[in-house]
Amino acid sequence: MFLKKLFLKFLLFIAVSLSAFAYINIAPTTLDKNIGAGAYQEFTLFNDTTIPFRYKITPIAMTKNKKVMDMSKWIEVYPKIVTVRPTESKKFKVFVKAKPDSLEGDYGAFLNISQMSAPKLKGEETENLGAGMVVMVNLNMGIYGYVGDEVPKIEVAEPSVYKKDGKSFLKMKVKNETNRLVKINVEIEGKKNYFYAVGETRAFKGETLVFDHEIKNLGDKKANKIIITDVETEKILSQIKLK
Repeated sequence: MFLKKLFLKFLLFIAVSLSAFAYINIAPTTLDKNIGAGAYQEFTLFNDTTIPFRYKITPIAMTKNKKVMDMSKWIEVYPKIVTVRPTESKKFKVFVKAKPDSLEGDYGAFLNISQMSAPKLKGEETENLGAGMVVMVNLNMGIYGYVGDEVPKIEVAEPSVYKKDGKSFLKMKVKNETNRLVKINVEIEGKKNYFYAVGETRAFKGETLVFDHEIKNLGDKKANKIIITDVETEKILSQIKLK
């Protein structure tokens, strides 16, 4: 009976350890900037558990995505190893600068974020059990950049607002007519200059995609205009009146 209870406690401990270690909480998860001019981004790792985490960040090539060229060799990461204690957050910095003779177009790479053995907390008298039971998470987070035109160009076709299950949605085709990727932010303007956030999306060089997102909080109110903004420069790329 004692052995059975001990075994059940052991299984429960493993389950807790698995749930604590089986994810990585990070923001933001994108870059989408001009690496020709040099792109900088800070990323934040969060730890809302009671166990310390330690991560190693390594740039690796994105070999299977044929839409992009490799930029992993230009990525600088600081620091390369980050320790995040319970209920804390820590930042690491990424800088990417393409060579002057680089081809115009889209580039990509993975940031491999691999979990290392959890460190002991300061002042602990005994070994941290988490370090022995850790499930090593190994995340490849894709980031993208570009070399090309400063101001992107897009074409929007077939915009419409429709209802489904009592919710409002915006659907349209978006074509990227630029020689590099573009990350856009979409908003809806209602009455009295009230704006509703719809969402963001990325379109690679020459790509046409279908944007189909919910317009939250619109309810029965009328959508008058679509406003599309370039996320990087915050410039308005298109304004479309809705019928």
